[in-house]
This record gives sequence, C-alpha cells and structure tokens, in this order.
Amino acid sequence: MPLLDVRGVQVNFPFEPYPCQVDYMNKVVECLQKNVNGVLESPTGTGKTLCLLCSSLAWQESRKAQTELNKQVSVSQLLGSGADNLSTKSIEGIAKSLENSTGTAWGGSDFTVPRIIYASRTHSQLSQVIQELKRTAYSSVKVSVIGSRDQLCIHEQVKKEQNNTNKVTCQ
Repeated sequence: MPLLDVRGVQVNFPFEPYPCQVDYMNKVVECLQKNVNGVLESPTGTGKTLCLLCSSLAWQESRKAQTELNKQVSVSQLLGSGADNLSTKSIEGIAKSLENSTGTAWGGSDFTVPRIIYASRTHSQLSQVIQELKRTAYSSVKVSVIGSRDQLCIHEQVKKEQNNTNKVTCQ
C-alpha cells in the first residue's frame, strides 16, 4: 500500500491514488487540522468514501501519537526528568512534527483524541463503507454500525408496520 504524505499526515492508501483523490484527502486533513467543517464533493466513482476513511483515520492516528507524546512530556516535566540535551531535542523534533500533522487548534485539549462518526442516510451505504474500510490498512479500527428501528427492531408489532412513521411512533 502506498504511503502518502498529506499535509504532514502519513496516509496508507490501498493503491496509487489519482490526483483528484490526493486533492480530496488534502482537503479532509486540512479541515481536521484547522478544526473546521468542510463540504466536499466529487463525481460518482472517484473514491470519496475510501479517501475520507483513509485520510481521517490517518489523521486520527497522528492525533493519538500527539496525545501520547503530550502525556509523556507532562509526566517527564512533573518528575523533573534530567534528560540530556539530545533527548530533549529529539522529543522537541517529534513534538513539532506531530503538531504540524494534527493541527494545533483541535478541541482545545492536548490529551484527547476525537472520535470519528461516519453518518449516512441508508443502511446499505453504511454496509458499503464497512466493506471499503476492510480493504484498507485501517481495518483494525473499532467500528460500530448503528441501524434504524427498521433494521434492528425485534418487536413483532413494529416489524409488521409498513410505514416508517408508524414504526417510529409505535409504542
């Protein structure tokens, strides 16, 4: 799998990406680094789902590394560690690299890693996303698919209802 540098984030992508896919991932990572919302579009079949999954999960991995480093540095400062200059310079270099990849504005806390919520209008689209995720280097990420009452309900009376409005309001 090619390893891409997207705005300082190392993204594992399952194949050599097209230029439009690199642009898409660049915008996803930029939004995450700046802690802003983004509205991104691309034609059908251009790999939006795969780009979104890979770039956001790669950013999240970088953020986890940044969080761990922040914890280590805080513990080290609390204990008054007498590390030599080389170790301090190495840690500062790693810290700067991680800070550049994750962005400095995210969430205001140096010790939290944001959760990624992928929402979709239909259950079949979520199933497709899970299939895409399985093809990536990020397939070991814990996921939960939350379905609707229509998909998961076991109550016999609700299952018999034909109209979704009736299913939602059914007691």
